[in-house]
Amino acid sequence: MDGSEPYREPRKRTRIVQACEQCRARKVKCNGEHPCLACWQHNQSCRYQEAPRTRGRSSKRLKPKAPTPLSPGNPTSTSSSLRGNGIGDRKVASTCTSSDRGPARYSPEEYRQQLELRAGIAVSNRQTGSFQFYGPSSHFCLIQRIYQRMKRQSHGRLLDAPKATDATGMGESGLERFMFAAGSAALRPLGSSVDSFLSKDMGYQFIAAYFTVIHPHMPVLDQGIITQLWDQLWDAPAPGREMKSKDLVYMTLALGARTMAREDTNRAQMLDNWADHFWAQSNDYSMLFLEPSLKGIHLLLLKAMYAFHGMRPNDAYLFLGHAARSVLALGLNRSQVANGPGAITHKLRVTFWSVYYYERLCAFFTGRPSGFLDIHIDVSLPEDTTHSSRTTLLDATRGDTDGPSTECAFLRAMVGIGQLIEKVSSELFSLANVQTLYSQRKVDTAILECDASLQKIQRTLPPYLHFFTRDRPRSELWREIQCAHLGLAFHLIKMMIRRPALVHCTVAQAQGQSLAESQTLEDLQPSIDLSIQSAKEIIDIAHSAIMDRATCMRNDVSVANYIVSACVTLLYHVLDPLTVEHAKNIFSSVERGIHCLDQMEHHGPMTEKALSMDIMKCAKDALLLSTIEKSLEEEMTDNFPWLK
Repeated sequence: MDGSEPYREPRKRTRIVQACEQCRARKVKCNGEHPCLACWQHNQSCRYQEAPRTRGRSSKRLKPKAPTPLSPGNPTSTSSSLRGNGIGDRKVASTCTSSDRGPARYSPEEYRQQLELRAGIAVSNRQTGSFQFYGPSSHFCLIQRIYQRMKRQSHGRLLDAPKATDATGMGESGLERFMFAAGSAALRPLGSSVDSFLSKDMGYQFIAAYFTVIHPHMPVLDQGIITQLWDQLWDAPAPGREMKSKDLVYMTLALGARTMAREDTNRAQMLDNWADHFWAQSNDYSMLFLEPSLKGIHLLLLKAMYAFHGMRPNDAYLFLGHAARSVLALGLNRSQVANGPGAITHKLRVTFWSVYYYERLCAFFTGRPSGFLDIHIDVSLPEDTTHSSRTTLLDATRGDTDGPSTECAFLRAMVGIGQLIEKVSSELFSLANVQTLYSQRKVDTAILECDASLQKIQRTLPPYLHFFTRDRPRSELWREIQCAHLGLAFHLIKMMIRRPALVHCTVAQAQGQSLAESQTLEDLQPSIDLSIQSAKEIIDIAHSAIMDRATCMRNDVSVANYIVSACVTLLYHVLDPLTVEHAKNIFSSVERGIHCLDQMEHHGPMTEKALSMDIMKCAKDALLLSTIEKSLEEEMTDNFPWLK
């Protein structure tokens, strides 16, 4: 042993004098409680032998010290003799009969409910063999809960079938097409690439569309540099000259084609073809995964954003996961690498924190763990800069050559939301703390702390980011886009903080039991109301941006992910409406969400109104299988004709 190492006294091991019969039979460790932890987790009866077991030699040694037989009139002698053998008061209760035992500390049924609240959904692609798991915070899992509740299935279905090859709700709603990659053929360049040429002016339009729609909420690229790289692609070839960073240009063009306005069907098809073409041209990952670089991280961010626009959260999760590993490999999470004055270190911080909050959001969307640990991050947040540069957000959206400043208030607020996501995931949705969740005080404390963090973020926002103010003055386009994205993320987290209370309706509510008949559900009603209110706010913010304040956002399909999550949450709540007016109110918000999806000119692998039709079908199923009386269904369909 090294002499400099201090001596540590060995930790004393707690000895369990008597194990229950189940643990003894299975030869596992017993904690001596009643019921013990092993029996409680396996929902088994926990029994202890009435008399302690004796062993050959030790019994002979203890035989002279054995107490005399007890008389019926001396009930206290048992406790004295057991204490003399080293068994404390707590173990006295363990040796009593079942009728003498006090109430169990944990209820096996409650434990199973807590596990079910945090159960996810597993899906597989039979054609490719791909297998994916989505956790309880994903809207895919909530859609499965909708069908589970519609069919009045057992509350243990997600736990009892964790390895199901497919999911009923996913198949019936057609959402499995959003879970898996488009196919191996799409990963290779298209065969007609040598015969296809994009005009230089059209390339400028694609680049401008990217910096108008996407750059405000992912400010990692420089419009001037991307434009120069696009110009270099048109230069005459020269010996020894190799075009670098062309993958960044291709992905910028691909996303620009996705976000351009589509006046007619022919133009939409043409833009989609160009987007797929440039995306396929940048699919060489051989060096990207082996040699981390700043340009490689930017490319991974663009790939993840393209996956968001294809509504493929699994692809985005994988790209952002590798981007997270790359920034950690480069040390951008450390102050000694990315802190300091200057444009270069500022760009490093902006890149790191952009990867951070997008990776956290995507992990939360899919119900999966994040690749970041906050305890390993000490780099400072990006600050506002006051220099003349074409890298400013204002320049990117207006095309100015000189801008007043780069404002990072949006980025700092999104980082705060990303940090809060870790707390929500670990304390409300994680299985690791399922035993501590029996303390309702601890759960309430976690919720209050999350609410306080959200309020703190809200108080520090500048006026142009006040998404909660309906009559705020109209601002520049890039500010309106930032405000909308911040409001959507803010209310998503606020909605998810209370989602366990909403899902508890399926897990704990008995078949045929109304909400008013369950005292437990009555206690959860305030949390359910707050979750529903945040879902409505998401739809209102998206509707205001798409229809009025930032109409170009109808080409930003990443917004559709928020709208779908909000609509699914509202439809889940309408399965057991309190009143018909309550149901009408819910369907009015869903109708606004469908209207937003109808206005979006591209959403995922399906065009036109496919996504809104999916929501309509889900809403119709929710109405038909809800507790609303048949006589009132006609009234609902009269108010909402699309339900027909």
